[in-house]
Amino acid sequence: MSNKKIVLIGSGSQFTEFYLQELFKYPEFKGITLAFVDRKIERLNVVKGIADKINKEFDWGINFEGHTDRRDALPGADVVYCFAAVNYKEAWKMDRQICNRHDLNPYEFHTSSVSALSMGSRHVPMVLAMCKDIEELCPDAWFILDNNPLRVITAAVLRNTKTKCFGYCNGHDLSQSGIEEILGTSDMDEPDDAQGWEREFMVADGNVSIQLLGINHMHWAISIRDVRTGEDMYPKLRKIINETPVEKLPLGFRYSAEVMKRLGYFPGCGDTHIVDYMWCIDDEIAKLCDVQAFDVDAWFGGRDKDAWAEIAARISDKQSMQEFLKQRRTGWQSVQIARIMLGGRYEYFPSINILNNGCIPNMSDDAVIETPGVLGPDFVRGIQMGPLPDHLVPYCQLHATQANLMADAITFGDREKALHALLMDPYVSSVNKAHEVLDDLIKTNSIYETNW
Repeated sequence: MSNKKIVLIGSGSQFTEFYLQELFKYPEFKGITLAFVDRKIERLNVVKGIADKINKEFDWGINFEGHTDRRDALPGADVVYCFAAVNYKEAWKMDRQICNRHDLNPYEFHTSSVSALSMGSRHVPMVLAMCKDIEELCPDAWFILDNNPLRVITAAVLRNTKTKCFGYCNGHDLSQSGIEEILGTSDMDEPDDAQGWEREFMVADGNVSIQLLGINHMHWAISIRDVRTGEDMYPKLRKIINETPVEKLPLGFRYSAEVMKRLGYFPGCGDTHIVDYMWCIDDEIAKLCDVQAFDVDAWFGGRDKDAWAEIAARISDKQSMQEFLKQRRTGWQSVQIARIMLGGRYEYFPSINILNNGCIPNMSDDAVIETPGVLGPDFVRGIQMGPLPDHLVPYCQLHATQANLMADAITFGDREKALHALLMDPYVSSVNKAHEVLDDLIKTNSIYETNW
């Protein structure tokens, strides 16, 4: 693997911190080249400085590069990750304001409904420009999308470019962690004030094996088994959920448990996603499950130069580096993608976002689905898991079809397709509201580079 090259576009992201913590756990990465790409030179220098310091201390032999222009980083790349985002927190708040102005009630305001169209308007053009550069400068590289709205961005790339690409989300880890908590098999020591499902160190212990199928941010646990015995754990999970007062269940998975009571399968990944995708949420059940609108300021993601400087200050000697590296955080498996694909092996991977093409036979082939897969050298395949239960298909198919419409609308600046996407949205209650929302969304996003 020593002659391989990895590029991280948007390396100021929190995902880069997680990436570094994993990179130095695996000797296979010794000798590779890893290029950081960040338009903010001060932050770039801090991040590269952290990597260089650890690299030198442990004699890992990685060639770290730092670039403000991705075109300088891409030549020779084998795997390219997209961690980039457009003014993430502030623009996320803007998406919430759009929804609030029109009495729409998504709780996360992020990757579904109107928010997905708004957020996608800023991110799809950026990612398609990256694809153009990849096809010119490193056409054989795999492009790993690790930013939101993942389903819309992935659809835009797969429908409109020749770039070899798939999406990855850490949602499977979050869902597995929640299931382990409910089953009582988790060894996690969560702080009492941990809020919601988006907990930075929420990494599954691996005491159960789950198989998830559906779409990003709305997958369904089709199988839950004890890793040691192979026992089907669904009967135990159903018993606990049916017999436990909802307020005694882990915060962030209470609404998911209520959904399972009614639909028979546990959804993921966490309540704040699921309430945005399942339009049957109301104030009464939201209060019962203590579902709150997502607090953007409390989100653990994003790292400015000062935050990176604080991290750098904590890594002062070998012991503090070891403490840093032994941590493992949600999203850690993104490193495993490169380890597998560049390592000459074929391995099962718990969750990839790809075109369906028959993996779920009762969903359309052009749907971007989330499914277990197999990764290998220049190889990405979804595993045919069989059909989703019929009563779960409409939830996933509607959002998948809507994502395709949004992807095309954003790519080509097609207002008619954007309107079609809004008119099929369960949260948009009238034709007039759809027109009003679209006009507001386009006007509000005019401060950014979009195709509208």
